[in-house]
This record gives sequence, C-alpha cells and structure tokens, in this order.
Amino acid sequence: MDFLDRHRTRATYRAVADAAGVPHRSLGGVRERCWKTSWAVNANTGEPTDYTEQQKNPDLRRTDEIITSVDDLIRRMKRES
Repeated sequence: MDFLDRHRTRATYRAVADAAGVPHRSLGGVRERCWKTSWAVNANTGEPTDYTEQQKNPDLRRTDEIITSVDDLIRRMKRES
C-alpha cells in the first residue's frame, strides 16, 4: 500500500493480495478504510469497495491506469528498491 500511495496508482485487490501473499477475500477485511488504502480497487469498478468519498484519496481518479497483474506490481516495486 505504501508503494501505491507514493506513486498515486491504483491496483486491483487481486494484484495487491497476491503481492502480499494473502487470500484475495481477506484483503478487504484487514485494512483500514482511509486515503492510503483506497488505492486497492475492485477490478470491475476501478473503485475501492465500500469506501465513502471522504475515505478515498482525492487523487484516486487522476489517471485511468490500474495495475491488474501481480507480476506488474512486483516488477514496479523492485524497480524502486
């Protein structure tokens, strides 16, 4: 989530969960709903599930890009380190 927040980039719940090594469905239940976690989004809607507008980062829709692949997400994270 830190990486996504720093880069102001959305990624699907599946990509984030796979990168973190946790079950996809558990991702929604273990995180706090706030600006920083709003970068993880539903693949169909491009929006974080069950977030109010106040809980979403104001930059959330600044680009149409959404990382959908765990491989792409990990590759980008490795480039940064």
